Amino acid sequence: MNYQLKYQLVQSYLLQKDYEKALPILQDIYDVAPDLWFEPYYQALTYTQKYAEAEKLLNKQLKKSPHRSDYYVYWGNLYVMQNNNKKAENYFEKAIHKLPNDINIITLTAKQFLNYQMIDNALKVYDKGQKITGYPFYYERAEIYQQTKDYKALITLYLDILQSNPGELYNVQNQLQSLLAYNPNDTTPIFQPVLKQELIKRIQKYPDNNAYAELLVYLLTQQGEFEQAFIQIKAYDKRNNDEGLKLFQFCQTCAKNKQYSTAEKCFEEVMKKGKKNPFYESAKLEYLQNKYMSVTNDWPAPQENIFALEKEMRQYIQENPNSNIIYSLVSKLADLYARYMHPPKTDRADSLLRTFIEKQIIKPEVKATFKLQLADIYVLQNRLWEAILLCMQVEKDFKYEEIGQEAQFKRAKISFYSGEFKLAKAQADILKGATSKLIANDALQLSLIISNALFNDSTGLPLTYFAKADLLMFQNKLDEAIVMLDSINQKFTNHSLEDDIFYQKAQIYETKQTWQLAEQMYLNIINFYPQDMYADDAVFKLAQLYQYKLKNNQKAMEYYLKLLNDYPGSLYVPDARRIYRYLRGDEIN
Repeated sequence: MNYQLKYQLVQSYLLQKDYEKALPILQDIYDVAPDLWFEPYYQALTYTQKYAEAEKLLNKQLKKSPHRSDYYVYWGNLYVMQNNNKKAENYFEKAIHKLPNDINIITLTAKQFLNYQMIDNALKVYDKGQKITGYPFYYERAEIYQQTKDYKALITLYLDILQSNPGELYNVQNQLQSLLAYNPNDTTPIFQPVLKQELIKRIQKYPDNNAYAELLVYLLTQQGEFEQAFIQIKAYDKRNNDEGLKLFQFCQTCAKNKQYSTAEKCFEEVMKKGKKNPFYESAKLEYLQNKYMSVTNDWPAPQENIFALEKEMRQYIQENPNSNIIYSLVSKLADLYARYMHPPKTDRADSLLRTFIEKQIIKPEVKATFKLQLADIYVLQNRLWEAILLCMQVEKDFKYEEIGQEAQFKRAKISFYSGEFKLAKAQADILKGATSKLIANDALQLSLIISNALFNDSTGLPLTYFAKADLLMFQNKLDEAIVMLDSINQKFTNHSLEDDIFYQKAQIYETKQTWQLAEQMYLNIINFYPQDMYADDAVFKLAQLYQYKLKNNQKAMEYYLKLLNDYPGSLYVPDARRIYRYLRGDEIN
């Protein structure tokens, strides 16, 4: 029998734990590759209680490789199995005493102790190994402390790593990520307050070590304590005089996490550094954009805040009329006029957008974006035909580009609002193959709403009511939209719009900030229509609702994970995976 056949046969016996049959083959092939076959040969001998032969095997290995201190651990274990603890202890001590100046062998020796659950001896190996080699074995020790849940020792170790080498910050963060995630079935939550307390002590003791401050900011951000993190990052900025780089990055983190109030204070702190600061212009622009998100996040938006923001935005645009960085701000200002001022100032939004549409220096793509926004304003004013004309202009100019497809979809929606369902469906069907997955998905949804509704009721009356409610929603007439949606169930018993109604009402309740009602609408879709087209939308939006509005990260993680597991083809999967990992405590680049 050749070596290959012996190899396959012995592997089979070992998998079956049939050591009696494996032994003769192992005796034969061990001489061919002693280092490869030592471990299984030793196991087979000890499992069959052939201790004298196992001792001979260890003698042979040690003569060949006298520097292999890990073999003494095997030898000690051999005596443990024979209930000779005194001799066993003697060999375990030899393993530590005879450690060579070799990081790999030291690691093997410690791991062999760990295989036999001898934690203290493994730590002794790393302690002595550090004295011999100068290598600290930090992460090897950390693995032991984490497995044994010795969190105080683990925290001390990680902070010692940063004391000796601050450049290890990101490695330490990556190692900490699983412990920073809250697990209600484990004791790891105690880790967070202890780490926070110890970090504050280290910052006070070693104020020049920036790694401690950065790790504390990371920890506070993971815990959602953005105000506390802001205090720390502001102190860090003052100590280091780094022109506001870390401060500005933290502003962006706050804004991204919808911590608008903290972000606003943070941007203001950057702007206090003056116009010559390299981050001033970016901070000013993002400050206004963040303020827009903050002000419009309230329902109804307080008018004094709206007018104050309008003044700031208008002033910034007037000071930078030809800068290409203001276009997103122009769009938001037009939105402020048309959607959030009471009564709406649609004439001002119209004038503002037309001013920029007519500027020669503006790129056609930007003009097209403004035209589509102007079309939306015309829909708010019920000037549907004029809105269609603007959409057709963009379609013609950008026939094969995404913005042209966006214009085409807007036209399909306007047809839908007008009750021209066959035309709207025909336009939506064309867009099912759109290059933009988002447009293709929206087009598919619109097409399915129409086809399902007309299949159940060929008169189209329930769908007419639904389309009117959709238009009222777009026009921010939310109470009228709810009345219209409720009237569908009151007037029609046979229709296919139940899940569509739940979804639309969820959007309305979110806008009106009645979070529990929105939660219930999403749960209705998830529980009663888990295979229908809104299911993944409902799961993702419910997760967002728990995360940002109901402040329940555990429920948010539950639904992000549900999306990843139950709807792997959803457009939301990349975002859900990223946010889930963030909430779990992973370091996201």
